[in-house]
Amino acid sequence: MNRIQESLLQCFGSVLSGVVYADPGFDEDQWNSLLRLSAEQEIFPLIYHAVSAFPSLSTLPADRKRLFRQQTLDRFCSQVRQTNEFLTLVQHMQAAGMDPIVLKGILCRSLYPIPSLRPSVDEDLLVPPEEAEQYHRFLLSEGMFCDDPDAEELSYHRENSPLYIELHTSLFPMDAEAYSDLNALFQGAEGRSVRVQVEDLSLRALAPADHLLFLICHAYKHLLHGGVGIRQVADMALLANAHLDEINWEDLAARCRQAGLETFAAALFRIAARHLTLREIPAPFASLEVDVDPLLEDILSDGVYGMEDEDRAHSGRITLEAVAAAKQGREERGIWNSLFPGKSYLQTNYPYARKYPILVPVAWANRLLLYVLRRKGDPGKSIQIGRERVELLRKYKIIP
Repeated sequence: MNRIQESLLQCFGSVLSGVVYADPGFDEDQWNSLLRLSAEQEIFPLIYHAVSAFPSLSTLPADRKRLFRQQTLDRFCSQVRQTNEFLTLVQHMQAAGMDPIVLKGILCRSLYPIPSLRPSVDEDLLVPPEEAEQYHRFLLSEGMFCDDPDAEELSYHRENSPLYIELHTSLFPMDAEAYSDLNALFQGAEGRSVRVQVEDLSLRALAPADHLLFLICHAYKHLLHGGVGIRQVADMALLANAHLDEINWEDLAARCRQAGLETFAAALFRIAARHLTLREIPAPFASLEVDVDPLLEDILSDGVYGMEDEDRAHSGRITLEAVAAAKQGREERGIWNSLFPGKSYLQTNYPYARKYPILVPVAWANRLLLYVLRRKGDPGKSIQIGRERVELLRKYKIIP
């Protein structure tokens, strides 16, 4: 890690613990680098709020500081509005006899010292498949618009509003070759659901152990697609701290082991303990030897989900294919699958190919054309990044 990355972790850890972060005495370039990295990791409001009164921040031009302050305030106000609109929406659902399971989002935000400084793009709801149509009609009646009614996972937005809803009938997409099997880890989870108080409303949520396992699995999903963000690790740390004494850690470790994620989870817990105020590494994971530095370096590079660099984002097809091939006991399709993925992937990402299956070859051609134009015909960097990240998966025993 370089000094900027170390400072980001120190500052973020201080935000989570409530301990004041000491002024690092940065110059203008260093402050710009730190704040840029915090923006890439989607924790800018948290970090700027923590450092805004530091004397050394005066090395930044006054107009830039005003801009950063305004961006922090705007994001804070938008998050407050999103929270209020979401709680009102769920309150209306409950009044209509509907009680969905709330995932991530507002539940993770509520664990932070100042919840509305923790950015969150969407709110996720888990509902039984047989009730999905009922929820769909309800959301439309509340003035929300469905982005793509034919998609497996439906998303909704409201005009001139920060509220964005994702409606799930399973925790992970059933057609995702690399991680649909994770759903088996949560058998009976709906029956174990609990009530969580957020502001003045009681929300239905996964039990703490299920919720923490879901955050680990969700981080794994993003690891395959492009990368995990440090904010996701902080969410795990805060949730684990809140329930250290009630979670059955042996059972949680066994479920991670079942999915091949025990070493990955151990690395996340070590990072959380070293940098993000996790009070203690749970015993089953503490006994595992694991080098966290490669994973931490991967987390801190290329944004919250590895999406800052287009080549890295595209390389996710290589890591997804490597895991899918390992789980299915077949040979990897490699770069061919990256450029020409399967029909189900294309129909998920190209709505016209789903609506008119005869247009799947057009989606293939469109994908290849964009790939060539954006990368000037050189796929080498994506391939290299993909291979390096496959090795990262091997290091943490996700694939053999």
